[in-house]
Amino acid sequence: MNACEECGAMLHGLLDGELDAANALKCEEHLAACPACAARYEELAAFSASVRGANLAYRAPLGLRQRIFALLDRVARPSRWTAMAWRWSLPAVAALAACLVLIVWIPRDADVGGQVAESHIRSLMADHLVDVASSDHHNVKPWFTGRLDFSPPVFDLVRQGFPLAGGRVDYLGGRPVAAIVYRHGAHVINLFVWPATAEGASAQVMTVRQGYNVLHWTRNGMTYWAASDMNQRELADFGRLAGGDGPA
Repeated sequence: MNACEECGAMLHGLLDGELDAANALKCEEHLAACPACAARYEELAAFSASVRGANLAYRAPLGLRQRIFALLDRVARPSRWTAMAWRWSLPAVAALAACLVLIVWIPRDADVGGQVAESHIRSLMADHLVDVASSDHHNVKPWFTGRLDFSPPVFDLVRQGFPLAGGRVDYLGGRPVAAIVYRHGAHVINLFVWPATAEGASAQVMTVRQGYNVLHWTRNGMTYWAASDMNQRELADFGRLAGGDGPA
């Protein structure tokens, strides 16, 4: 991959402020020396600005607003039969609300999986796999202190065939996360960890994103996302070890 292709893969991250300092500097230096890539970046920036500045609000027609206000007025002063019908409809409204919650949250989970795959790819392309290089979990775990607002578990899995390579701070799902890197033969595994938003544990779910296997689960108050080009069986084995069976 040449310098233009490498920088092109990071332009969106640079525009959104999602690159780490080293990759941002590398990309900016290339843009200063390459007019073609600089022009592409300017096009992306102009498009992003036009979307943010566009007036996408829709004002309802007067007739529609009047009908809505009339309906609201009738609800505010219900008759005996209307009130009874409203009470009977509450379970249906609750069921509909539950469906809407599912519709809202499913794409967000899918998007996080896509971000996991993209971060895994960037770490391999940009030669920025780790910020702290060490095979000793006693060195990697304390390195995150002060860099994150939580303490990620770092598993020692060398005897199981997954030696530790190091760690770095990454950015996923709208927050800084721990990226703990393992190897398995010629394969690299990025294990992303951050505090879970719900109590309890969830079963491991395997998906394929951008040609890479991605495994997700929660356990002991943490959410885990692992990405690798290993086959699914080997990644599932790694997930079982890192899901609580391995010593932290």
